[in-house]
Amino acid sequence: MLSLLPPSTRRRTPPVRAVLFDLDGTLWDPEPHVFRIYSEIFREHGQELTRRQWAGVLGTIGFDLWSVLEERVGRSLDHIALDARVAHRKEAALGGLGARPGVPRLLGQADAAGLARSVVSNSPTAWITRYARQCGIEHGWYALHSPEGDTSRAKPSPHLYREALERLSLAPDEAIAFEDSPSGVRAARAAGVRCVAVPNTMTAPLDLSHADLRIESFAEAELPQILSRFTAGAV
Repeated sequence: MLSLLPPSTRRRTPPVRAVLFDLDGTLWDPEPHVFRIYSEIFREHGQELTRRQWAGVLGTIGFDLWSVLEERVGRSLDHIALDARVAHRKEAALGGLGARPGVPRLLGQADAAGLARSVVSNSPTAWITRYARQCGIEHGWYALHSPEGDTSRAKPSPHLYREALERLSLAPDEAIAFEDSPSGVRAARAAGVRCVAVPNTMTAPLDLSHADLRIESFAEAELPQILSRFTAGAV
Protein backbone atom coordinates (compact mmCIF):
# COMPACT_ATOMS: atom_id res chain seq x y z
CA MET A 1 0.00 0.00 0.00
CA LEU A 2 1.31 3.46 -0.88
CA SER A 3 1.42 6.14 1.81
CA LEU A 4 1.14 9.63 0.36
CA LEU A 5 2.95 12.53 1.95
CA PRO A 6 1.22 15.93 1.94
CA PRO A 7 1.40 17.21 -1.66
CA SER A 8 2.73 20.67 -2.40
CA THR A 9 0.84 20.89 -5.70
CA ARG A 10 -1.84 19.00 -7.54
CA ARG A 11 -1.24 19.97 -11.14
CA ARG A 12 -0.89 17.78 -14.19
CA THR A 13 2.78 17.29 -15.01
CA PRO A 14 4.74 16.09 -18.06
CA PRO A 15 5.19 12.36 -18.60
CA VAL A 16 8.01 10.73 -16.67
CA ARG A 17 10.79 9.73 -19.06
CA ALA A 18 13.46 8.48 -16.66
CA VAL A 19 13.87 6.89 -13.25
CA LEU A 20 16.95 7.65 -11.17
CA PHE A 21 18.07 5.30 -8.41
CA ASP A 22 20.38 5.54 -5.47
CA LEU A 23 22.32 2.31 -4.96
CA ASP A 24 23.38 1.61 -1.37
CA GLY A 25 20.37 1.20 0.88
CA THR A 26 17.98 1.58 -2.06
CA LEU A 27 18.62 -0.99 -4.80
CA TRP A 28 20.48 -3.20 -2.35
CA ASP A 29 20.98 -2.84 1.38
CA PRO A 30 24.48 -3.28 2.78
CA GLU A 31 23.85 -0.71 5.51
CA PRO A 32 23.07 -3.05 8.46
CA HIS A 33 26.19 -5.07 7.68
CA VAL A 34 28.43 -2.01 7.32
CA PHE A 35 27.02 -0.55 10.54
CA ARG A 36 27.77 -3.82 12.34
CA ILE A 37 31.37 -3.78 11.06
CA TYR A 38 32.03 -0.25 12.28
CA SER A 39 30.23 -0.97 15.56
CA GLU A 40 32.49 -3.98 16.14
CA ILE A 41 35.60 -1.87 15.61
CA PHE A 42 34.31 0.80 17.98
CA ARG A 43 33.64 -1.90 20.61
CA GLU A 44 37.13 -3.32 20.09
CA HIS A 45 38.34 0.10 21.25
CA GLY A 46 35.95 0.16 24.21
CA GLN A 47 33.50 2.54 22.57
CA GLU A 48 29.95 2.39 21.24
CA LEU A 49 28.64 3.49 17.87
CA THR A 50 24.88 3.89 18.13
CA ARG A 51 22.31 3.67 15.35
CA ARG A 52 21.49 7.32 15.96
CA GLN A 53 25.12 8.30 15.39
CA TRP A 54 25.28 6.11 12.29
CA ALA A 55 22.15 7.75 10.93
CA GLY A 56 24.10 10.99 10.63
CA VAL A 57 26.54 9.28 8.27
CA LEU A 58 24.02 7.56 5.98
CA GLY A 59 23.86 8.90 2.46
CA THR A 60 26.93 11.09 2.85
CA ILE A 61 30.65 10.88 2.20
CA GLY A 62 33.63 12.55 3.84
CA PHE A 63 32.53 11.94 7.43
CA ASP A 64 35.57 10.71 9.37
CA LEU A 65 34.48 8.10 11.92
CA TRP A 66 38.07 7.36 12.87
CA SER A 67 38.56 10.94 14.07
CA VAL A 68 35.47 10.49 16.23
CA LEU A 69 36.93 7.28 17.62
CA GLU A 70 40.31 8.96 18.23
CA GLU A 71 38.64 11.73 20.18
CA ARG A 72 36.87 9.21 22.37
CA VAL A 73 39.90 7.03 23.12
CA GLY A 74 42.22 10.01 23.49
CA ARG A 75 44.99 8.82 21.18
CA SER A 76 45.92 8.64 17.51
CA LEU A 77 44.86 5.60 15.47
CA ASP A 78 46.18 4.10 12.26
CA HIS A 79 43.44 5.09 9.80
CA ILE A 80 44.94 3.03 6.98
CA ALA A 81 44.95 -0.11 9.12
CA LEU A 82 41.38 0.53 10.26
CA ASP A 83 40.23 1.07 6.67
CA ALA A 84 41.89 -2.20 5.69
CA ARG A 85 40.11 -4.00 8.52
CA VAL A 86 36.77 -2.59 7.36
CA ALA A 87 37.45 -3.58 3.75
CA HIS A 88 38.35 -7.14 4.77
CA ARG A 89 35.19 -7.53 6.83
CA LYS A 90 33.04 -6.02 4.07
CA GLU A 91 34.33 -8.66 1.66
CA ALA A 92 33.06 -11.38 3.96
CA ALA A 93 29.79 -9.68 4.93
CA LEU A 94 28.60 -8.39 1.56
CA GLY A 95 29.68 -11.20 -0.75
CA GLY A 96 26.33 -12.98 -0.86
CA LEU A 97 24.02 -9.99 -0.61
CA GLY A 98 21.51 -9.44 -3.42
CA ALA A 99 19.09 -6.76 -4.53
CA ARG A 100 16.29 -5.66 -2.23
CA PRO A 101 13.05 -7.61 -2.76
CA GLY A 102 11.05 -6.31 -5.70
CA VAL A 103 13.93 -4.40 -7.31
CA PRO A 104 14.45 -6.63 -10.38
CA ARG A 105 10.71 -6.61 -11.09
CA LEU A 106 10.46 -2.82 -10.80
CA LEU A 107 13.48 -2.33 -13.07
CA GLY A 108 11.80 -4.63 -15.57
CA GLN A 109 8.67 -2.51 -15.39
CA ALA A 110 10.77 0.58 -16.12
CA ASP A 111 12.24 -1.11 -19.18
CA ALA A 112 8.81 -2.25 -20.35
CA ALA A 113 7.57 1.34 -20.07
CA GLY A 114 10.47 2.58 -22.19
CA LEU A 115 11.99 4.65 -19.40
CA ALA A 116 15.66 5.49 -19.23
CA ARG A 117 17.22 4.60 -15.89
CA SER A 118 20.40 5.82 -14.27
CA VAL A 119 22.22 5.22 -11.00
CA VAL A 120 22.90 8.32 -8.92
CA SER A 121 25.12 7.25 -6.03
CA ASN A 122 27.74 8.64 -3.68
CA SER A 123 29.69 5.40 -4.06
CA PRO A 124 32.63 5.07 -6.48
CA THR A 125 31.86 3.78 -9.97
CA ALA A 126 33.90 0.62 -9.33
CA TRP A 127 31.72 -0.15 -6.28
CA ILE A 128 28.51 0.55 -8.21
CA THR A 129 29.57 -1.72 -11.06
CA ARG A 130 30.73 -4.54 -8.81
CA TYR A 131 27.66 -4.74 -6.63
CA ALA A 132 25.13 -4.09 -9.39
CA ARG A 133 26.65 -7.14 -11.07
CA GLN A 134 26.53 -9.14 -7.84
CA CYS A 135 22.85 -8.22 -7.44
CA GLY A 136 22.10 -9.23 -11.03
CA ILE A 137 20.98 -5.73 -12.00
CA GLU A 138 24.01 -4.59 -13.99
CA HIS A 139 22.26 -4.36 -17.37
CA GLY A 140 20.08 -1.64 -18.89
CA TRP A 141 21.49 1.48 -17.24
CA TYR A 142 21.76 4.68 -19.25
CA ALA A 143 24.51 6.09 -17.04
CA LEU A 144 26.19 5.80 -13.63
CA HIS A 145 26.77 9.03 -11.74
CA SER A 146 29.28 9.15 -8.87
CA PRO A 147 31.19 12.00 -7.19
CA GLU A 148 34.26 9.71 -7.13
CA GLY A 149 35.13 10.96 -3.66
CA ASP A 150 34.60 14.67 -4.40
CA THR A 151 32.54 15.80 -1.41
CA SER A 152 31.46 19.00 -3.18
CA ARG A 153 29.60 16.90 -5.78
CA ALA A 154 28.18 14.34 -3.36
CA LYS A 155 24.68 14.20 -1.93
CA PRO A 156 23.06 16.12 -0.29
CA SER A 157 24.35 18.43 -3.03
CA PRO A 158 22.03 18.32 -6.07
CA HIS A 159 25.05 18.15 -8.40
CA LEU A 160 24.76 14.47 -9.34
CA TYR A 161 21.04 14.74 -10.07
CA ARG A 162 21.58 17.80 -12.23
CA GLU A 163 24.35 15.93 -14.02
CA ALA A 164 22.03 12.97 -14.62
CA LEU A 165 19.30 15.23 -16.03
CA GLU A 166 21.78 16.98 -18.31
CA ARG A 167 23.08 13.64 -19.60
CA LEU A 168 19.51 12.56 -20.35
CA SER A 169 18.54 15.98 -21.80
CA LEU A 170 15.53 16.08 -19.49
CA ALA A 171 13.82 18.69 -17.37
CA PRO A 172 13.59 17.90 -13.63
CA ASP A 173 9.87 17.12 -13.81
CA GLU A 174 10.50 14.46 -16.46
CA ALA A 175 12.29 12.19 -13.99
CA ILE A 176 11.62 10.67 -10.60
CA ALA A 177 14.19 9.53 -8.07
CA PHE A 178 14.21 6.63 -5.61
CA GLU A 179 16.16 7.21 -2.40
CA ASP A 180 16.39 5.66 1.05
CA SER A 181 17.99 8.46 3.12
CA PRO A 182 17.22 12.07 4.05
CA SER A 183 20.47 13.14 2.36
CA GLY A 184 19.48 11.50 -0.91
CA VAL A 185 15.95 12.87 -0.83
CA ARG A 186 17.28 16.38 -0.21
CA ALA A 187 19.66 16.05 -3.16
CA ALA A 188 16.90 15.01 -5.54
CA ARG A 189 14.46 17.66 -4.38
CA ALA A 190 17.12 20.38 -4.54
CA ALA A 191 17.60 19.45 -8.20
CA GLY A 192 13.85 19.78 -8.77
CA VAL A 193 13.39 16.01 -9.16
CA ARG A 194 10.39 14.45 -7.47
CA CYS A 195 11.42 11.69 -5.12
CA VAL A 196 10.07 8.40 -3.82
CA ALA A 197 11.48 7.46 -0.42
CA VAL A 198 12.06 3.71 -0.02
CA PRO A 199 13.52 3.35 3.48
CA ASN A 200 15.36 0.31 4.78
CA THR A 201 15.68 -0.93 8.35
CA MET A 202 18.34 1.69 9.12
CA THR A 203 16.59 4.69 7.58
CA ALA A 204 12.93 3.88 8.31
CA PRO A 205 12.96 5.86 11.61
CA LEU A 206 14.52 8.93 9.96
CA ASP A 207 12.65 11.99 8.69
CA LEU A 208 11.81 11.41 5.04
CA SER A 209 8.85 13.79 4.99
CA HIS A 210 10.44 15.98 2.31
CA ALA A 211 9.98 13.14 -0.21
CA ASP A 212 6.96 13.37 -2.52
CA LEU A 213 5.94 9.78 -1.89
CA ARG A 214 6.98 7.05 0.53
CA ILE A 215 6.75 3.30 0.00
CA GLU A 216 7.96 0.83 2.59
CA SER A 217 9.56 -1.57 0.11
CA PHE A 218 9.89 -2.28 -3.59
CA ALA A 219 8.11 -5.57 -2.98
CA GLU A 220 4.85 -3.68 -2.48
CA ALA A 221 5.42 -1.24 -5.34
CA GLU A 222 4.10 -1.28 -8.89
CA LEU A 223 5.91 1.24 -11.06
CA PRO A 224 2.89 1.95 -13.32
CA GLN A 225 0.88 2.93 -10.24
CA ILE A 226 3.66 5.20 -8.99
CA LEU A 227 4.03 6.83 -12.41
CA SER A 228 0.31 7.43 -12.70
CA ARG A 229 0.31 9.34 -9.42
CA PHE A 230 3.10 11.60 -10.61
CA THR A 231 1.82 12.21 -14.13
CA ALA A 232 -1.70 12.90 -12.86
CA GLY A 233 -0.34 15.48 -10.44
CA ALA A 234 -1.49 13.47 -7.41
CA VAL A 235 1.86 14.05 -5.67
